[in-house]
Amino acid sequence: MKVMKCLIIDDEPLAIDVIENYLSRIRDVEISRSQNPLDAMQLMKQVKFDLLFLDIQMPLLTGFEFLRTIKDPPMVIITTAFREYAVESFEFEVLDYLVKPVSFPTFMRALERALKKFDTQEPEETIQDSSSLFLKVDRKLIKIMTDDILYVESLKDYIKVITKKEQYISYQSLTSITEKLPASKFKRIHRSFTVNIDKITRMDGSNVMINGVAIPVSRDLKQDLVQLLKGEG
Repeated sequence: MKVMKCLIIDDEPLAIDVIENYLSRIRDVEISRSQNPLDAMQLMKQVKFDLLFLDIQMPLLTGFEFLRTIKDPPMVIITTAFREYAVESFEFEVLDYLVKPVSFPTFMRALERALKKFDTQEPEETIQDSSSLFLKVDRKLIKIMTDDILYVESLKDYIKVITKKEQYISYQSLTSITEKLPASKFKRIHRSFTVNIDKITRMDGSNVMINGVAIPVSRDLKQDLVQLLKGEG
């Protein structure tokens, strides 16, 4: 049985105690805690965590600022006293957003989603060279040549991988699949889309065309994409 490594980051010790108490009732979970996001950064350099419980309003760095510093973040469940950050939080592909005080049933619903995702994560050894990858689809591992991929779309907890002939739905995040694709050919151009640069046929304003489909480009990522298409990136 795999052990899921969890890190609780919150500047309030009592808030950490609540989550730690809930987690302690679950088997095969390893718990770490930090009251300071800067200390948490150092801890994450030493340990590969599978799940973060992250507060938003903290001294020095907010939870969102903390997430921006992490190149390949693990699963994240936000725990906060503020409801107004919910929409912004999902731009970071967080797994869930829990408003304090967090009840045990609410906590368990979020944790069950994390455990399901953790249990279905693709083993590292199934990832071959950059010319192909294995995608878990309907409990099967399917080998896909990366050159055949047109683009990948985020469907919240799932992704849709589009090739010229097929579409595949897999339970993982857009961040996760993007990290597995060759960076020289694939670029994330929107919070919901990663595209194969070689498959772009046209760029019109804030959209690119791939196989007749218009795909939006985020404003803050547009300049990098333009430079890349011009061969300056």
